[in-house]
Formats: sequence, structure tokens, C-alpha cells
Amino acid sequence: MEPLAEKRNAKRLVLWLTGIILTSVFVSLITLGVLIFNENAIYENVYVESVGVGHLTKDQAKEKLQSVFENELGRHYLKLKHYNTTWDYSYEELGFSYLYQDAVEEAYSVGRRGNFFNRLREVYQLRKKPMMITINTFYDSDKLEAIIEEVNLGVYREPVDANIERKNGVFVVTKEVEGVEMDAHELRRLMREAVESYRADAVTIPVQYVVPTITEEQLSQIQDVMGEFSTVFNAEVTGRSANISIASNSIDHKILMPGETFSFNKQTGPRGVKEGYQEAPVILNGKLVPGVGGGICQVSTTLYNAVVRADLEVIERRNHSLPVSYVPLGQDATVSYGFIDFQFINNTQYPLFIESSIYGSKISVRIYGKSTQDYSINLHSNITETIEPKAEIMKDPTLFVGDTKMEKEAKTGYRVETYKIYMRNNKEFMRELISKDLYIPVHGLTFEGTKPRPQAEGNTKIPDKEENPASTPTDVEEVEEEEKPE
Repeated sequence: MEPLAEKRNAKRLVLWLTGIILTSVFVSLITLGVLIFNENAIYENVYVESVGVGHLTKDQAKEKLQSVFENELGRHYLKLKHYNTTWDYSYEELGFSYLYQDAVEEAYSVGRRGNFFNRLREVYQLRKKPMMITINTFYDSDKLEAIIEEVNLGVYREPVDANIERKNGVFVVTKEVEGVEMDAHELRRLMREAVESYRADAVTIPVQYVVPTITEEQLSQIQDVMGEFSTVFNAEVTGRSANISIASNSIDHKILMPGETFSFNKQTGPRGVKEGYQEAPVILNGKLVPGVGGGICQVSTTLYNAVVRADLEVIERRNHSLPVSYVPLGQDATVSYGFIDFQFINNTQYPLFIESSIYGSKISVRIYGKSTQDYSINLHSNITETIEPKAEIMKDPTLFVGDTKMEKEAKTGYRVETYKIYMRNNKEFMRELISKDLYIPVHGLTFEGTKPRPQAEGNTKIPDKEENPASTPTDVEEVEEEEKPE
């Protein structure tokens, strides 16, 4: 029995010793953990980027990082370039900064996350493998946008169309200039990448080139007279002459690209006193009355006749309510700003150039382009109906017996058909009806006096008839008007 008892005693001894050892180890680990975890510093072998912060408190670690990275910050620049122009912006100008506190908190948390054994294991692993922590950065997006706007001012270039002038009978073409537009979205992306990677070389600013609408190659095709026409006016009528000159200048040197529509009202703009237009007779409700802008319709009519002879497509045109003297019936084009317009379209494949000039008492309009036709065009109008006006006589008790006053002069009306006559080798080969116009008759109105004449003085002489400016307009051959709607 003694050997068995000895074995049992020995086993108890072993268990007892093992318990003591395990308890000692556990107590030692607890003691070690308490000592380690109670340390108020970042554990050894912890780095922020390449800067070691082990054994430092949070405040000490932050100060160390600032001393290192602030010096580095002064050496970083964002560089941008566009051809030979460069822009340099320091990181301070970008509102750039390092998030020191975030990095310090991350470093301090190493070995302090999870349960006891996880924390102990993480601290132990630091002895074998250092922990590297990345420091995050911040920059002001608003300052980045301000830089983009500033750079755009130096990069942007508006496209400039080619231009054409006629000097001494010869066309001179100025070459177009390409426009430059910066791709702000792509530049923003490249700038962020450059800042975040501390890129040392310059970022090439991404741009797009804008081709002008009108090029030298296109304008160089303008060589031929497509259509031309002239009308005559009385240069001594100053107001009307001034209006014709202003309107003529407004359409002179106008370039019309293929498919583009020309609007007379849009091209000339408002026609009032502040635009320089003067008073001259105009048609209002079938009567000639003083008004600002008289004479403009002679310019639109002259242009209309040149357009028709150039075989261009007319899309809006209206005749006057009364005949005019400078073109045959059916061949005029009235305008009234905001109401009546004259429009046509460049239906050719090439640009057109309008030249409007005044020499003495004649206004001439020429339309240049590239001629592809072997024919010429004239106009011919037929009066299909003559409409006689009525002459109404009314009694007026304010006039003496025998006196009359013409309130409205009677004017004959007409219906007219106008044709385009196509000529080749001086022979007509085609005729096209282009308009049917009505010139409304103006019914006359005359007042006769019914008031008895006084006999006291014994004067039986009938006095001269009262002059009536409304019934005796300036010589119609010299009157022009801008027709106004009723």
C-alpha cells in the first residue's frame, strides 16, 4: 500500500506545483499587462509616416509631427502650365493642412483596442513588426475653385470669326482665331491628384479648342456679284437722306452664312431718335404724315430687289399700302420695326457678303458670293386691276360758302402680279410668279363751307382757299415712308 500512497502524494505535489506556477504566470501577466496598459504613452515601434512616436504622449507626438511636416509643407507647390504660361501656388495658399490629431489618436490606440489578450498580443507584435500609420490631409475646396477661376481667365480665349472687307474693289480676308476653353472638371481632378500625391512637376491644363463659325477658307469663296440694284432719292431732303444713310450702313458688310436667315429689323434694330433717325414723311393708315424713320423702306426695297436678282429665298416681304415712286408697283418691300419685317435666307452653299453704299442721291446694294448659275434675273409686274377711289364731299359749317378744304386726297388702288424673269443669253427661258400685291385705294374727302359770308363790308371777293398741309404733301416723287400698322 505504501507505493500507491507515495504515487498519490507525488501526483498531488505535481498538481500543486503546477497550480502555483500557473497562478504565478497569470499573476505575472496581469501585473505586466497592468504595467503596460497603464502607460500614458504611445507604444514603442509605432510610426506616423516615417516619424517614430513611440514612448511619446499625445501632446508630445503632435508637437513632433508638426515640427517635421510643417517644414515639409513650405517646400510643396501646386504647379500648373499652359504652353509657356505657368502658375505656382504654395500649399498654404490651398489651405492645406495635416490632420495631426487624427494621426496621434490612431497611434495611441495601437495596443488599446479589443479585449485584454488581443491588446497584449498587439503590443507584443510591435516588438517584431513596427506599426506604420498614414497621416491624412485637408485642403480648402473653395480655394481650389478660386484658383480654377483665376487660371481660366488666363487660358480662356473667345473664338474670333474670320472677317472680310472690300477695299478699293478687292476683298481682303482676315484669318479666324481658334478659341480655347479650359476643361474645369478634368483640371479639378488633376489638381486634387497632384496635391494629394505632392506632385513636383507641373500639371498641364486640359483645354479644348473651339473652331470659329466663320473661317478664312469659307470667306475666300466670296468673289462674284450674285445680284445688285440701285434706287434714287432726293439728297436735299435732309431728314430722309440721313435715315437712308443710317439704315444703309447697318446692313453694309453683313456676312450671311449658308442656311442663315437675314432679318432687316434685327439687323437695323430700333429706329428712333436716340438711334440717330430723323423726322420724315411716313405712311400711317393710308396717309402721309410726319414721323421718325421715314426713308428706311427705300433701303429695304433696294435690298429686296438685289436679293431677288441673286435668286435667294425670300421668306417674309410685304408691299406698301400706297405706291412708291422709286420702284415699279409690286417690287417694293415695306418694314415697320416690331410689326413688319423683310427676311430672306442664304439658300446657297457659300457665304454671302452684302455691300450697301450711297453715292450722291443713289443707294446701291450688291450681294456677293460664289456664283454657280449661268442665268440672270429681272422683275416684271403686271397691273391686273385698277381700283378707282371714291370722292366724298361733306358740309362744314365752320367754312364760308364757296370755301373748300381737302381732308384726304384720293389715291387709286391697284392689284399687281410680279414675276421673276429668268434670262440666259438675253433670252427669257422661265417665268415665276413671286407675289400678288394689293395697293388699297384711298378715298378722298373734301369739306365744303356752308357758313354765310358777312356782307357789311361789301366785299364780295372770295378769299383764297385755306392751305391744308394734310392734303398737299411734299412732292410724292420725293416722299418715302416706313409704313406703320393700323
